[in-house]
Amino acid sequence: MPIYSSSFAYDSKPSSYFNLYVSEIGGDGSSTWNGAGSMEIYNKKLYRRSKPFFYGSAVGDNAEYELSFTSPEDIDSRTSELIQKWLFSSRSYKKLMIIQPDMQDVYMNVILNNPEVVREGNLIRGYTCTAQCDSPFGGWKFPKTKNYTYTAEVTDSTVVFNNTSDDNGSYLYPHFVITMNNAGGDIFITNQSDGNRVSSFVDLSPSEVLTVDNSLQQMSSSTDLIRMSNFNKKFFRLVPGINQIRFQGNVANIAMTYQFVAKI
Repeated sequence: MPIYSSSFAYDSKPSSYFNLYVSEIGGDGSSTWNGAGSMEIYNKKLYRRSKPFFYGSAVGDNAEYELSFTSPEDIDSRTSELIQKWLFSSRSYKKLMIIQPDMQDVYMNVILNNPEVVREGNLIRGYTCTAQCDSPFGGWKFPKTKNYTYTAEVTDSTVVFNNTSDDNGSYLYPHFVITMNNAGGDIFITNQSDGNRVSSFVDLSPSEVLTVDNSLQQMSSSTDLIRMSNFNKKFFRLVPGINQIRFQGNVANIAMTYQFVAKI
């Protein structure tokens, strides 16, 4: 997904404010990435064996790549100070959105490092820098939420969810907001595509709202009670591709929020 000369927004500020455009170094999408979903392979060479022993693999370091920021107009020194403060002063990840058709639903969390001013004589034409991402794949899709609503006193329903994240070698851990019905009681969430792994919550109160962050392994309740003792400690996860998910129990609604990795 190469970045051509495009408008952008960084840290919620649009580049049109300074009449700037962003592109990869070279401007044709040909620059070399470090990371971007590359794999590290773990092998061990065995004595008198031509084939090494394969231990496994893992996603490599976070992606980083070279960007240029240019303007069709000369940039005066005062404006340049403001631009550099905006782009290059942060020491934490900020959201970078590229305004081009194939990146409308994608953003990157980046730190813009190693900046250099591009000059023609005494005229400032733009800047180059290294964009360091918070993901080996470079980007993220915007979070989405699916709501599963039920009216029966006891629910037994199976739904299908397609995990199309570009990280097809890892689990995806969604965020749940579980609303119990007026009866209260138990809720069992089974991923039949993950070896029938069950996340169970028992003895919940009527109309209780349980918030579960499966990624951070945190949970809170609208009752202000600590519900870890009501939980079997198996945080829910999605496998790559098709997931058949079974909901059973005294539940009124389950809101499942998820975010896919995007390979830039």
